[in-house]
Amino acid sequence: MILHRDQRGIALILSLIVLMTLSGLALALLSVSALEPAIARNLADGARARWLAEAGLEIGYAALVAASDAEDSWSALLEGSSARDPWVVLPGLPAAALPGLEHPAGTYTVVIRNDAEAADAALTGQPPDADAARDANGVVVLRSTGSSSAVLRTVEVVVRRRRLPGRPSAGVRVLHAMSNWRER
Repeated sequence: MILHRDQRGIALILSLIVLMTLSGLALALLSVSALEPAIARNLADGARARWLAEAGLEIGYAALVAASDAEDSWSALLEGSSARDPWVVLPGLPAAALPGLEHPAGTYTVVIRNDAEAADAALTGQPPDADAARDANGVVVLRSTGSSSAVLRTVEVVVRRRRLPGRPSAGVRVLHAMSNWRER
């Protein structure tokens, strides 16, 4: 078999092309593997923020139950709200950390508003209150926002207060219920 002089360097050129292709694949795998920890951290922060929002919701719900049992109204908690700025931070719950957790682990903020907006009838299933600062129908909207690193998760529920049957007087125990869970 006779080799032509111009075919001698083809093996070198082919090996360089294969080497460059393999190097490109290695770089692509390295960049993807460097991105995986960031994705995992973001997912963990999102889950932690949601858990903090849910914990804040439970703590805010307990504060509503305690305030309602004492006064049979949530109007005292709604002081300072208006039609322009309906959300009011529950006392002691702005950027609070869960007991036993460090502050950098995340915080939650719990706010409340009366169901005085026109669109609230679809959310609550009953006519809205006339005044944003006075609770007349025993329905409020509770919102909790959890924050972990740079991730925020918000959970919102409707809280209703109903008197137990057979107890007509004010100041008696009432049944509290959360409904219409919305996550943002």
